[in-house]
Amino acid sequence: MLRIISGLERPDAGSVWLDPGDTVGYLAQYPAEDLALSVRESLLRGAGTTGALMRTVTELEQRMPYASGEDLDRLLGEYATVQAEFERLGGYELEDRIVGVVRGLEIDARLDGPVGTLSGGNKTKLGLARLLLSGATVLLLDEPTNYLDLPALLWLERWVRESQAACVIVSHDRRFLDETAGKILEIDAQQHTLRAWPGNYSAYADARSREKEKQLSRWLDQQARKKRIEEDIRRTKEQARGVESRTNLDTARRYAKKVAAKAKAREGRLERDLARNEVEQPVRTWGLHLTGLGKGDIDDDRTVLHVSGLHAGYPGHDVLRGVDLRVHGRDRLALLGANGSGKSTLLRCLTGMAEEDIRTAGFDLRTSARADVRITSGEVRLGSGVRLGILSQEAAELPRDQTVYDVFRAGTHMYEDEARAYLHKFLFGEDDVRKRVESLSYGQRAKLALALLVLGEANFLVLDEPTSHMDMAAIEAMETAIADYTGPLLVVSHDRYFLDRIGITRTEVMEDGRLHRVEGIAEYEVGFRSA
Repeated sequence: MLRIISGLERPDAGSVWLDPGDTVGYLAQYPAEDLALSVRESLLRGAGTTGALMRTVTELEQRMPYASGEDLDRLLGEYATVQAEFERLGGYELEDRIVGVVRGLEIDARLDGPVGTLSGGNKTKLGLARLLLSGATVLLLDEPTNYLDLPALLWLERWVRESQAACVIVSHDRRFLDETAGKILEIDAQQHTLRAWPGNYSAYADARSREKEKQLSRWLDQQARKKRIEEDIRRTKEQARGVESRTNLDTARRYAKKVAAKAKAREGRLERDLARNEVEQPVRTWGLHLTGLGKGDIDDDRTVLHVSGLHAGYPGHDVLRGVDLRVHGRDRLALLGANGSGKSTLLRCLTGMAEEDIRTAGFDLRTSARADVRITSGEVRLGSGVRLGILSQEAAELPRDQTVYDVFRAGTHMYEDEARAYLHKFLFGEDDVRKRVESLSYGQRAKLALALLVLGEANFLVLDEPTSHMDMAAIEAMETAIADYTGPLLVVSHDRYFLDRIGITRTEVMEDGRLHRVEGIAEYEVGFRSA
């Protein structure tokens, strides 16, 4: 729908209408960038007409010192015209806007550096920055919070609230929707229709839940009434037939026929009443089923992970600088911090332990593109009897040339029918299991990784951004399963709604390569909200 609104695709029927003068800006979920451009040039191109005028002003300023005579007069005239239009459009504030957006989103890059050197997260931020600078009056944001750390996410929340542009947001970040949305548009997956709900996400979720409960209650009442009347009609018919078959008296037989006719008439009235007032049976959707995480078998006071004086990073660059961390069997630990602060580096250090103690999400992290993490000093140690289960952001690096079925069977001894039934719980249908991993969406890859993790029977779960690319129903199923899981848990996530729902008991923040404890996510947010 966003691609149709933005003009990238044509509808089969109907039309998209905008007020005269309105323009649409579209942030795709995976924005494409010209990797050879500098960051500044990419941002200027995103700034539309104003950015083009700035490039022209700069080009003319560079050419004029080398011109003379008629050429100089022509350049001066062109410069005056372009400069006047540039000033009218507020061009002299553009540089400040560029700096403000780059700082607000914390794009970790030099403005004169090439786009191709940016990380995936910074490329996403760059695409968002281009859109915010575009001056479009209607902004279409497809999963804008993907890859954003909490400081950038809070900045974007504030920007959307204060923006004069209309914003249409596709997002599974429920807290972000609570903070920014005034209306929720829901597409029904079965009917393919659109319905508007007033308020933010929480208001929508409450109203939808109440409506479903009311519909279920009405449907159950209707079914009970229908069953009661049908049973009464059946008994009446049987009695009439019994009387008619047991007597030869004409009066009794006529009476039995009248009773049977009345029962038939009641049956017809019931059918007509149901046709006019029938309550539709609530639709049961095919949802993610997570029942295999277990209850954990580790005592509350046992140490499951001990990290002491850890220095680690990549060749020539230490990311972690003296990390100390102890996780016990009772801990449900949230690990927060800005992108690049060292959270994922710390998790990758865990993969350096004995392979038999690790239940990775279907692939060997040591072979991934970022497996060159090196521990230069310190210690990382698992407790006795601990079986570590890791759900990593590297789910995108599952073997791309293999099928879903082949990747899954490599990690299990199930028969084919068992494997298919198991994958069905993770929303892989008959056709999906034969697809190659490279053809799967990021959400499907994450579900495949999750299926392998659940299969691993781990008793200490480490989850790195587990809700990324998951749809809302899958996230809610994961929340329920993790809330029921009673073993130790370490989760890296910027999804505040998710962290609230799974019952985090302890929060650590990674800053400058070190950890420090805070009293919950709210305390961590305070400094950024007041900034």
